[in-house]
Amino acid sequence: MSKLKTERKRLFEQITRKAIQEAVVNLVTRTGTRKVTMDQVAAEAGLSKGCLYIHFRSKKELLESVKTDRFKPLGDQLQEILNGSLTPNQKIESIVYRLFSYFDENRGLFRFLLEEREIAQSQVIRQKNSRYRNFVERIANVLDDGIASGLFRHMDSKKVASIFIEAMIAMTARRLLEEPPGPLDEDARLLIQVLFRGIALMHDLQ
Repeated sequence: MSKLKTERKRLFEQITRKAIQEAVVNLVTRTGTRKVTMDQVAAEAGLSKGCLYIHFRSKKELLESVKTDRFKPLGDQLQEILNGSLTPNQKIESIVYRLFSYFDENRGLFRFLLEEREIAQSQVIRQKNSRYRNFVERIANVLDDGIASGLFRHMDSKKVASIFIEAMIAMTARRLLEEPPGPLDEDARLLIQVLFRGIALMHDLQ
């Protein structure tokens, strides 16, 4: 096979794979993960069932591919922030803004994430998920850097990292209920202010 034909085949397979994944996101948004079948995915993507099975051997493999491939751009962007030269507090702020922006741009994808997250919670496995644990560890490292540099007070960084991640997910879910969602900057600032300053007025703490 010539190099041109090989490249065309690769591009066609890439486009087909993306169309299948988009079909899954659309179906999960409408009916939920449990009710989605491979037949429905094939019909939604405009493909034969045989063609679908060329790319994915099972529903489980297909759902996993959506999480891996479709969330990769966000993961890469967050990694870039985490590995960058920003100060710890700037990294936290940048993560909030990037995550909110990404899911505003991909609202169907976040509905898929919420559906998967609900299933994980019902099976009591979400905290054991390697991607989730890794994200907690990376955020905890940022908090530890902030503690070491005198920006943050001493705390259990892993617990606070978990609180922070859950707060971002909750805020994004709240934005999903709004049509259209409220100003991104306002919600991002609210989350950052609550994380960094709490909610009590200073005179109430005396």
